[in-house]
Amino acid sequence: MFSSILNFLVYKSTYIVTSNINLSSFLGYCIGLINSFLYSNKWVFSSKRYTKLDKAFIMFILIYALGGIEMTVTINVLYQLRVNHVFAWLCGACLAAINNFLFSKYLIFKD
Repeated sequence: MFSSILNFLVYKSTYIVTSNINLSSFLGYCIGLINSFLYSNKWVFSSKRYTKLDKAFIMFILIYALGGIEMTVTINVLYQLRVNHVFAWLCGACLAAINNFLFSKYLIFKD
């Protein structure tokens, strides 16, 4: 949840400054991604098995890249349909969050 809030704050701040929805989405997503990786293993999934950090991080990046693509496509499609940029972000973020949670739970941090 905190990663999503952080993602949105960076997204909204960047959008206010640049009015560039793609740059805003990318920067927000990257900041949220880094935060999410740092806290997922310890607090979200409480994985009891040993996961090599480099392997887990590579898998995490690949999963979140897929989520980022889904989020960017969703935001752009809705934005082109004249949907408010905040609502477009929310829809994209929800889709990416579902993707990221499920793949992380069942591929990276599984017991």
